[in-house]
Amino acid sequence: MSDETNDLRARLDRERAKIGNTAFNKPATNATNGKDDNEILRLAKLSTIHYDKEREASAEKLGVRIATLDSAVKAERSKITKEQTDFLPHWNNEPWPERVDGAVLLNRLRGHFLRHVVLPKHADVALALWALRTWVFDCFDVTPYLAITSPTRRCGKTVLMTILYWLCRRAKKNDHMSKASIYRSVEAEQPTLILDEVGWVVDMKDERQGILCGGFERLGFVEICEGEGADITTKRYSTYCPKAFGLIGKLTPTLMDRSIDIRMQRKGKGDKVERLRRRDNPDHQEFRRQCLRWADDNREALATIAPKEPAGLNDRAFDAWEPLLAIAECVGGDWPKLAIEAARALSGGESAGEERGVEVLAGIRAEFDACAKPAITTKTLIKALCTDDEKPWATYDKGRPITDRLLAKLLKPFEIVSETVQTSETGEAKAKGYRRAHFEDAFSRYLTPPDGGQNDATRQIEGARACERANADETGTSAAFCKRAENNLHGNEKCKKPANDEGLHACTLRNPQPDDKHQSGHPIGASRPFRSDVEDDLTIPKSLDRRGEICAQCGRPGTVTEVWFGDRQAFVHPHCRDAWRAAQDAVFNQRSRLDAGSSL
Repeated sequence: MSDETNDLRARLDRERAKIGNTAFNKPATNATNGKDDNEILRLAKLSTIHYDKEREASAEKLGVRIATLDSAVKAERSKITKEQTDFLPHWNNEPWPERVDGAVLLNRLRGHFLRHVVLPKHADVALALWALRTWVFDCFDVTPYLAITSPTRRCGKTVLMTILYWLCRRAKKNDHMSKASIYRSVEAEQPTLILDEVGWVVDMKDERQGILCGGFERLGFVEICEGEGADITTKRYSTYCPKAFGLIGKLTPTLMDRSIDIRMQRKGKGDKVERLRRRDNPDHQEFRRQCLRWADDNREALATIAPKEPAGLNDRAFDAWEPLLAIAECVGGDWPKLAIEAARALSGGESAGEERGVEVLAGIRAEFDACAKPAITTKTLIKALCTDDEKPWATYDKGRPITDRLLAKLLKPFEIVSETVQTSETGEAKAKGYRRAHFEDAFSRYLTPPDGGQNDATRQIEGARACERANADETGTSAAFCKRAENNLHGNEKCKKPANDEGLHACTLRNPQPDDKHQSGHPIGASRPFRSDVEDDLTIPKSLDRRGEICAQCGRPGTVTEVWFGDRQAFVHPHCRDAWRAAQDAVFNQRSRLDAGSSL
């Protein structure tokens, strides 16, 4: 029996003596004490409303004041709450029976991460140190967060966070947490929060943002008011605990400044990993027991280690890495060097790019395929990206075309940078640009599924013409109603839908586009009107009529505008207008010289 319980029992006996009831003045027997304890336990398990209804009758039955009964019930509830803090089975671990070699343990943790997840360089070192760090986080004044980010889906974030869930101290994996649940959970349980798909974290106006940012250090607290009326009091809740965030895109700058950025990437053709089952297993249990034993044996040693700040880290980055560097020094061997290399490689900078980065990769690959050159200048690439007004690049910069700096920012997460490209590579003057060879790895990871399945991220965004883009169901057909195949790929010329739409594209061109798939009989670049002069029964407003938009200058699709040279009319891209007029001027001058020579 705890001292607190004995004190409460003594107070109950004193209350009986004050009331003076002869029945209560009798010496309390063990049976009576047991009944009292059972009654208090029963009351503690009641809801607030039900307890309020029974408290007066129960106080009279027990022969105590209501205030005394309230104190006893409150203490019992606190004990119940504490017992419930170990509600997840993998939180209950016995220390490993033998002393654990820290270097061996960290190397095994590295291997476990690499066995199941494709990781960027140095990430395995950081993850092994961070997982072990959660078992001794109370030894330090700062806890680094993990920002597990990716440019797009299916990059292994959830698998990695599942491993952390089974390896870290008192880990909780949640997809959402309210403001109150965060600070109450941290105060009562001191968990490791594994928060997946945390789109709710990136809103700077959300109060949870401040709670999470403050929990980076031991002095992170939330102070709130509790109680009602005259009984209102303030209470402080700690928000200090290890936290890992998983999301597509990036965290807010404040949270990123407190995090170690693990930029995940999609599995490539040569990457081999083992499938991870979501359940606990003996390997995870052994890791937890060994981490607990190492933590128990090395707490005092960790308190005496003060790592020196490595070159290349700013103050905030060193704050985040200091606990991990201290663990590496305590372990010894190659780990101090490995930890410093990982800190320099992973700390600082922005998180991985957003889904928009995959879309720009698709546009760049299409341009490389179209020009068939090993390199493209930045200027030419931006012009090509802005050709199609249905894509975001023509208005990406607050209504203006994307700039070279914004393009570089989108490509940075894929480790692709511009450089000077030669005339022999591009056919243009020497200038800044991009080489295709530097894109091949990103193309294979993000634009082509490694398994060759139907999961290409660009399936909905590739193809310049509407007839080459997939419909919402990714089929372009209504197979359930097929009767026969139609010979006309684009449907009939007056857009009357036939009985069967099998094989038809979402294109209503009267004059098909001039390429291998759409033979029109007109050479690319011919100066001719691209909208039919024949009357039809369509009632499409001119501003929305997008049929036949092929540039007379470059022969590529996109929004075109009418342009005249003398009595010659054509439709060209806005950025091709000057080049078309120059070409017409050259033809005119040549004919003028020929006419002058024949007259002589």
